[in-house]
Amino acid sequence: MLPLATFQNLFPGFGDPIGVIWWALLGLKLVALVDAAFRPRAVFTAADKLTKPGWVLILATFTLSQIFQSWLSFIGLFGIVAAAVYLVDARPALRAASGRGRGGWGIRRRRGPRPL
Repeated sequence: MLPLATFQNLFPGFGDPIGVIWWALLGLKLVALVDAAFRPRAVFTAADKLTKPGWVLILATFTLSQIFQSWLSFIGLFGIVAAAVYLVDARPALRAASGRGRGGWGIRRRRGPRPL
């Protein structure tokens, strides 16, 4: 007889809440790393933030540390903080410096008086 296709059999690693948290934090760190890797280098300087190689090195190190260590380790907790700081502080500043601020839907707000 075939075993039942349960959620734990179909998606290994999602069987307990700790596994779900681990995958969610890995996803958070990967989103931050990919976003930092694909931003132009000049935008980091224009936004007056840490340089691109610095952010990529920090985020890559902490992402790899989660894969090889527990996310509850001392380094793993620093990685969560580093990814959160990038996504909450640096990313909006980088978007504003690149011209993709809060305009929304590609509509840019006009500054100054309207032309005649």
